Amino acid sequence: MKKLCLIALVSACAQTDSSDALTSGMYAQLGATSTGGDTTSVHATLFFGNPINLNFVNLTGDDELMATHGGQDKVMIESELLNIVSHRAEFVGDNEEGAEFEIAFLRTVDAGAPLSIATLPAKFAIDAPPTTSSRAAALTVTWSPSGTADQMTWTAKGECIEDAQGSVPGDPGTVSVLANALVKRQGVVADTCGVNFELTRARAGVLDTHYGKGGIISGQQVRSVTFSSTP
Repeated sequence: MKKLCLIALVSACAQTDSSDALTSGMYAQLGATSTGGDTTSVHATLFFGNPINLNFVNLTGDDELMATHGGQDKVMIESELLNIVSHRAEFVGDNEEGAEFEIAFLRTVDAGAPLSIATLPAKFAIDAPPTTSSRAAALTVTWSPSGTADQMTWTAKGECIEDAQGSVPGDPGTVSVLANALVKRQGVVADTCGVNFELTRARAGVLDTHYGKGGIISGQQVRSVTFSSTP
């Protein structure tokens, strides 16, 4: 069964029941994310075929996604928004570097994908930036500890700016967003707004090879700060 929908009024997406698809025809987007509190969120999205087609897999029959950590198994809860299907489980406690979270796709129609592993990287903290930052000037954000071999990326989002993002090679503990790199959003009247600046430290995980179309999996530590963006 397929159901067509619109994402952001432009991009068409579809949905396929898992009973109509073999694991060899699926792509998996998996991960475990800690935002610094006591909870780690394990998340999974399955696509039928190439993910660029936005054909999401809806679990049916006896198919299920199971998350495991510290000897505790949790069936991942499915949610759907505008035909986008995702699955999630929450674990309270261990979110230190090296904490492993297993994600198993369990089914009887074929072997499924019983063992994918997301491993958390080291925690870090962001130093508070100025409460106000002009888009005409460079913005510097720092964090510690640093110097890991894991990937660092940043995003900046706010109602008055275009979404921005970038990578930070080498995890140096500092990133400078160039002057005028944050651009006022077209069609927006307000010149000033709150901006959420998010830093992510990600470590590649181990994806079960039964996903025939491949996929991605990572453990992530995510931290964010807010400031007021001005012209």
